[in-house]
Amino acid sequence: MNIKILCFGITRDIIGQFEYATSLGESATVADLKQHLSTNFPTFATLKSLRVAINSEYAEDSAMLKENDEIVLIPPVSGG
Repeated sequence: MNIKILCFGITRDIIGQFEYATSLGESATVADLKQHLSTNFPTFATLKSLRVAINSEYAEDSAMLKENDEIVLIPPVSGG
């Protein structure tokens, strides 16, 4: 299945673009997506705290992805 991912913060720096399109197997999960990104962008694997949202809702690693889902990578946020 083809998916489109929106990248914010450090994930945008690692992937090199705001919007990233890729292809995953039909029964892919959030965990599969993270593994795919870690394989293609090794620095991605160093992120200790990363949330993923599917269609505006936080998703666990076991959540299934579907074609045309809006997937957003939400990195840790710091501020002062």
